[in-house]
Amino acid sequence: MQLATLTIAQNAKKAEEVLDLLLAKNSKASQVLLKDPDSATHASWHLWLPPHFNASLDLRYIWKQQVKNKEVVRKWKEWTQGANFSFNEGAVIYDRDVSHLETWGDKLDAIDFYVVVGQTRPVSSRPSSSLESYTEDGLNRDPGSVSFRIYLPTSTHGSAVAHEHIVTQDQFVRYAICGSL
Repeated sequence: MQLATLTIAQNAKKAEEVLDLLLAKNSKASQVLLKDPDSATHASWHLWLPPHFNASLDLRYIWKQQVKNKEVVRKWKEWTQGANFSFNEGAVIYDRDVSHLETWGDKLDAIDFYVVVGQTRPVSSRPSSSLESYTEDGLNRDPGSVSFRIYLPTSTHGSAVAHEHIVTQDQFVRYAICGSL
């Protein structure tokens, strides 16, 4: 039995390709990751997502095992990438790393915009209701939803809502990667 090789998308263009593959595979776990789970997203991404967003991106560190002659001969943990995205209400996501800045004013001076996530519904599977959409596991993938507001800093160290959107979790991940809806 050969072990899977872990690959990490190196930039936003590659991450968008990985996202397309994940969505085509109907959320089966992959050894190709959208981002490095131990660090923030690449600077080419539209939004800056540090490691505490790994679960939102369905990046999981899970146990794997190798079985030979019905016996476990090796166990290990490895990162896998799924498509069961689950961004949560209340998340604040900046367009760049501002974690080193101490004050709100300093953060607003450093960014072009930030996003605040409103109501959400995570990606889920539900029983298929028709024969045409019946998959081999008997489930349909519900892409969930994310409402979010894009805020722009003002000259008085405040912020103003520039746009509001309601999209699927999949579309929100694409927005985080490349900025398109």
